[in-house]
Amino acid sequence: MTAPDDLFDSSLTAQYEAYPYPERSAKEESKRLLIGSPSHLREIDYWVFGAQRPTSRPLRALVAGCGTGDGAIMLATHLARAQRPGEVICLDRSKAALAIAQARADVRQLTNIRFIEGSLLELPALELGLFDYIDCCGVLHHLPDPDSTLSALEAMLAPVGAWD
Repeated sequence: MTAPDDLFDSSLTAQYEAYPYPERSAKEESKRLLIGSPSHLREIDYWVFGAQRPTSRPLRALVAGCGTGDGAIMLATHLARAQRPGEVICLDRSKAALAIAQARADVRQLTNIRFIEGSLLELPALELGLFDYIDCCGVLHHLPDPDSTLSALEAMLAPVGAWD
């Protein structure tokens, strides 16, 4: 017998494979503005790190449940434009969403961004390491045990890391 959580999870997976969110197209990427929150570099510098983190220190960021990449693309672009060291890891379970995010990054010629297909329910097994900043916006409410996933994300923060 299949557990209700398993049925919900399978249904949610199918939904995001069929309709990656938010709806984006790499064909429009050259015209897309990069404004938003969370994952705006200036906001991270000021509100998350109190303008105390040296800009020369590489920023390792995880966008957990990145979807089609809005926050990740914005952050990676801001880092590249500011010529700041760092890496943005995009984690999502949807192949379709990750393919769109990758195509968008390709249009912008971003080399500081990496895409990983995986589930937030299996974070420890992914062995992604520690992050200075974690963006997990609009994701946890979809999960069967949000508190457990939040604890797993918290364990992935570097000692002086933060999240939005």
